[in-house]
Amino acid sequence: MNCANIVNVHMLDYIPSGIKKIYFFKNNDLYNSLTQEIKKRTNTKNNKIFWGWGRKNSFKKAQTFALEQHGIAMCAEDGFIRSLGLGKAGYQPLSVVLDQSGIYFDATQSSDLEKIILALSLSEDEILQAQALIQKILNAGISKYNLHYQSLELSKFHNQKNILVVDQTMGDQSIRYAMASAESFNRMLQQALTDHPDATIWVKIHPDVLAGKAQSHFSLEHLNAPNIKLLTENYNPIELCQHMSEVYVVSSQLGFEALLCGKPVNCFGIPWYAGWGLTHDRMQLPESIQSRRHVSRSIEQLFVAAYLRYAKYISPVSQQICELQEIVDTLIPNIEFQKQIPATTVVAYGFSRWKKSFIKDFLAFPQVELRFKHWHKPSKDQAIVAWGKKAALLKQQGYQQVWTVEDGFLRSLGLGAKLIRPFSLVFDDVGIYYDATRPSRLEQLLNQVQLSPEQQCRIQSLVQQIIQNKLTKYNVGQQLLDGIQALQNIEKKIILVVGQVEDDLSIQLGGIDIKTNLALIEEVRKNHPDAYIIYKPHPDVEEGLRKGRIAWDEMKHLVDQVEKNVSIITLFEYIDELHTITSLSGFEALLRNIKVYCYGMPFYAGWGVTVDRHTCERRQRKLTVDELAFSVLVEYPVYNLPQTRILQIPLVTPEHVMQQICKLQQTAEKSPSSVWSWMFTRLRELKIKF
Repeated sequence: MNCANIVNVHMLDYIPSGIKKIYFFKNNDLYNSLTQEIKKRTNTKNNKIFWGWGRKNSFKKAQTFALEQHGIAMCAEDGFIRSLGLGKAGYQPLSVVLDQSGIYFDATQSSDLEKIILALSLSEDEILQAQALIQKILNAGISKYNLHYQSLELSKFHNQKNILVVDQTMGDQSIRYAMASAESFNRMLQQALTDHPDATIWVKIHPDVLAGKAQSHFSLEHLNAPNIKLLTENYNPIELCQHMSEVYVVSSQLGFEALLCGKPVNCFGIPWYAGWGLTHDRMQLPESIQSRRHVSRSIEQLFVAAYLRYAKYISPVSQQICELQEIVDTLIPNIEFQKQIPATTVVAYGFSRWKKSFIKDFLAFPQVELRFKHWHKPSKDQAIVAWGKKAALLKQQGYQQVWTVEDGFLRSLGLGAKLIRPFSLVFDDVGIYYDATRPSRLEQLLNQVQLSPEQQCRIQSLVQQIIQNKLTKYNVGQQLLDGIQALQNIEKKIILVVGQVEDDLSIQLGGIDIKTNLALIEEVRKNHPDAYIIYKPHPDVEEGLRKGRIAWDEMKHLVDQVEKNVSIITLFEYIDELHTITSLSGFEALLRNIKVYCYGMPFYAGWGVTVDRHTCERRQRKLTVDELAFSVLVEYPVYNLPQTRILQIPLVTPEHVMQQICKLQQTAEKSPSSVWSWMFTRLRELKIKF
């Protein structure tokens, strides 16, 4: 019944074909939630809605149809934090604004945004929350578009006064509706020269002009003054503003971003943020606007009104309406990772067929062209991503731009050896975390980590949720207590010895004098003759997929119990210590305050949180578990969920992945199906590779 109503509402309203392509309008659930809110607010339950975009012809038609049919004319536009890539490149908006009164950039009439600004009153807590979110946006450099920007050449701006003059494309609707014209740009430039004769005047040309897709308002004759310099590079707007003393705009949204950065802003048109006492308005505001914008507002009030109350956001993970905070948190890892991966052609070398299916999701950035090569080696001047051993071989052969790819630490619901898609990967351009013989990006992060109070709270919350939800890397094994509860009656010290895949690179490169499961058990028993020792073999080894199985006759005199079925998470509740060569389970035990002994040099050893058999000279710092966990779970890996390709967002947060795994656990919806997983296991046993 509900679905039928949704479809009917969607079909009855007038939505132009261009707007229908936008996910906000294409998805029935989303559209229904948006229109219900509109009709509730306007008390027009049964009226049709007629949609138009901005001030284009579609909106004029919507107005006409609404008048004729006693409906509601609504204007839609992109939000202020829109997407990763450009709209012209086909990127779906993560944010839209919906306005019944007007539209934010049209100063000739009132808009819903203007009304929100006038009515807005914020408590002290709301002001502090707004300030924190603004600072988070500025720190990350989040703007309307969040693709890879060129690195700012700081030397250009040192030891001088810098003034920014912002160009816009010819024909931009916001210019005319801000009561400005093409002549406003020349007047703006001349005023900047007059105001700052000794400064460097930077004229920022619009990216579409640089790409040859639009025309500038400035000609060469406008730009012949000796202190005028053109900014033809595509710099991040937030980062650029932070190096300016003052900013000049006509109606550009960059003017508001400059206000967020605390910069003086001169307006030569009437954008939505002008006339509230925050800008230097260089054109006389008509009385009609002065009568509407008759109060002063703070930057926090304008931000809350426009970004939090006026704009609507859609979560790339749930495809449901969400808060700006989630969009910001999701954009941050995407922005950071784009700085690591070059905005150019990237060769994915030697990936198996099933790995190709997900690696492209992790690298689906606007300016990354991913090419797969399997048999033919790439050239040495190319940027390359390769898995494990293949990456190591390339580096040994002198390749310089190689990112080693491996599974992350909160990976999936099921084993990689069974073709279960990972939700987390690491891309390491220095080394790789399990190779203790050389540095890695993780090691660099751990040597530098300094947690802010916000980061401290975040990692403590994340770890607490991981523990509460009993999550591990693979999340396999049964949460059974049969035969385990008796452990609580054992008076001896209980030690868990964790088996590993013996030919795994983490053993070969992280193991030192002990590199087999049997040798590990023998050493633990020798050092702890009176302990109750439980041996847990690696799941892949028990499935017959990898090397490392120990016959019972070889270890029956060394261990008290072999536990194959019960999950390691359940065992954690009963043990006093965990002993391992390099297993990730040692890190998972540290998160749960269990004492960990390392017989090799895993990534978490050598930092003062484990009992170590060996040392690593490169690891000089003494860390807390929180510092270790933040770098391992937040900074080093990247996370992806397959559903985010709908809204073209490659990366998500570890919190998103944790929620997804919990959801899969509850519904038991494993991917691929158990039949395919079983078939693949059998094929792997026959040495058939994918």
